[in-house]
Amino acid sequence: MPADASSPPASIEVRIFVTGANHRTAGQELRDALFVDAKQLPSFYEHLHELGVDEAMVLATCDRVMVTGLAAEPEVAQRRVRTALAEAAGIADARLDNALFTLHGADALDHLFAIASSLESQVVGEPEVLGQVKDAYRRGAELGAVGGGLGRVLDAALACAKRARTETAIGECAVSIVSAAAQVAREVLGRFDGARALIIGGAEIGVTLIERLKGEGLDQITVADPLAPRGEALAARLGAHRLGMADVPGRLAGFDIVVTGLGGREPVLRGTDVDVALRARRFRPVFLLDAAVPPDIDRAVRGLDDAYLFDLHDLERIALTGQEKRNQATAEARNIVEDEVARFLAADSGRRAAPVVAELRAHFEDVREGVLREQPGISADEATRLLVNRLLHAPSRALRDIAADRARAEKGGEPSAEAGLIQRLFGLARRGTKDEKK
Repeated sequence: MPADASSPPASIEVRIFVTGANHRTAGQELRDALFVDAKQLPSFYEHLHELGVDEAMVLATCDRVMVTGLAAEPEVAQRRVRTALAEAAGIADARLDNALFTLHGADALDHLFAIASSLESQVVGEPEVLGQVKDAYRRGAELGAVGGGLGRVLDAALACAKRARTETAIGECAVSIVSAAAQVAREVLGRFDGARALIIGGAEIGVTLIERLKGEGLDQITVADPLAPRGEALAARLGAHRLGMADVPGRLAGFDIVVTGLGGREPVLRGTDVDVALRARRFRPVFLLDAAVPPDIDRAVRGLDDAYLFDLHDLERIALTGQEKRNQATAEARNIVEDEVARFLAADSGRRAAPVVAELRAHFEDVREGVLREQPGISADEATRLLVNRLLHAPSRALRDIAADRARAEKGGEPSAEAGLIQRLFGLARRGTKDEKK
């Protein structure tokens, strides 16, 4: 049954959902297929609206493709979004059976707030994802897909991320990993000015490392990505050249730093590829960071002289001295997410009640003005007594009718839920308790 046009919309908690795939639920090949690039966004948002999604934001990165939406029937909407993603990717709906996650209500808010706070990243605390959320928010708003409701959610998520970074050491978690990677790269290469770097895929920690090395003199960067739009966007951001994936093995010898982050079923770089490249380089050392799960670089590379291959676990061990501090920061940031979600839900409930409170206040004022118009010379005592009688007339009659209906149906004498609500609204139960104590 549709709600009355004058009634406020259902709460955010009832309407919100998130559905998508990330580095934990789907491999690189499927994530690439689901990726929605900037050119597709206008038509995709329009299609989502046609499917009953009132507001939406698409977060599409190397590590995740996720739709956050508001809908009157969120469970129906998320099933339609799943089909829309499959159709846009040109794949069978069944391929998404075990690859998509879906959350509703407070769980959806918790996940979104945690993503913005970088608690759902491969390396907790990395700053890349916060910028990605801001960018997706901006694009959704520009295209008219993000309205007031979802805008409030995203503003709260960004505020949560700010709290997490301001009040905890969560940002230092990624800093320690990136610092460890930069330290090892520095030990391998000596210096970065004149070095050439290749980044394959836009893994969050890999991009953070390259940006760190740019600050230390690295200025020759090349980007390779299976998805041209995603690669072009990353190249523009890093001021980098583009290279086709098919050309990577043949050009590998020209790079001193190689960072990967795709996580496909097959390695991006085989041991023979790196071996051939090292021979062409006359065995000048290469620093390789594999930031992918599953790995992008054949583990056989570890056995090659002058190939210094590290993954995230290696860097964690190097930065192990700060492990306890990182665990504490993560726990504190999780508490902030829970607090901010609860705060948002409470504020949303209050916001929905505001029109009713305003209507009640206006009604009381109308009754007061009516009493004064009818009897302009009335005394204060008479005016207040008359005002109280008029204000209580309709609620008293309604409560009597409800009690009578319930008594006929249940033959019980317990106070109705409505009567309990009236007691709570006007503090009658508290007043009764005080009187008893007296």
